[in-house]
Amino acid sequence: MRQTAVSGYLNPMKKILFLLILVLITYSGFSQTKTSEADSTLFVETNYTNQFFTFGPIFNISESLVGLQIGNGNDEQSIIHFEDLDADILYKVRGQTDFKNDYSIGGQVSWNYPFKAKISILTLNFDQIKISDKDFFQRNIGLSTRYYLRFVRNLSLLAKLSHQRFNEKNNLGFGLGIQNVHVGISYGARADYFQDYFYYSLFLQSFLFKSKLSLRLAYDRIDNIDFFNLGLNYVIIKTTANN
Repeated sequence: MRQTAVSGYLNPMKKILFLLILVLITYSGFSQTKTSEADSTLFVETNYTNQFFTFGPIFNISESLVGLQIGNGNDEQSIIHFEDLDADILYKVRGQTDFKNDYSIGGQVSWNYPFKAKISILTLNFDQIKISDKDFFQRNIGLSTRYYLRFVRNLSLLAKLSHQRFNEKNNLGFGLGIQNVHVGISYGARADYFQDYFYYSLFLQSFLFKSKLSLRLAYDRIDNIDFFNLGLNYVIIKTTANN
């Protein structure tokens, strides 16, 4: 009965995912940042607008799921100078499937540097995954943030509050973690407690080729089940001059 209900739920979720991708591409397009520079010859100020758009494949190695992710710099936010990625709203949507019964979908909508304080990002998350042969179903809706610590350079505190459905269990959970950033590389870990079980997450984000191609590695452990994800993002940065 539960598998039938989940299967029935998947069809509208696929439609919602495709509609969300279409709306984001159509109406959000690229994230935009603006800089200005004075023309020394004509003494006319020229505004330059940087436009970000990212897309690429994502692989769930442990469960043989393949898919696509689309965004405007959400994953890369921690390794791009805030002057270069100054959009207020960032997003990412993704979907994976084995072209049979298993799938994973998710998305994030983030407020970039909210309140102009030490909080670098505030994110609303949604994730859902179903693996039939393990009788596994998980849905997570949460609010997460990253806060720069004052006493250690580039080190941030991660926090997340979420509601998770794990098979037949519904629990509220709270997670804490840390994240560190070097030139072009960000990595971190977080642990969430959900009353009956723990959720562990390790991740690494890095540029592979200048600022054009980025890599994300992620390991998640839910109760006693492991997931390994590898994602590649091709980053399009378009700069236009507006007088």
